[in-house]
Amino acid sequence: MVLSVESFIGADGGKEGVKLEQQLAVTETGTELLSRFAFEEALLA
Repeated sequence: MVLSVESFIGADGGKEGVKLEQQLAVTETGTELLSRFAFEEALLA
């Protein structure tokens, strides 16, 4: 199974923000991160 985990970061009630997404494969033995794109540190603060 593949899952997409999304987070929206923005001010409460604001009109702008950023959506961060990671994709994971779920197997019988655990999970594997499929996303290989690094997030910009400035967007995570």
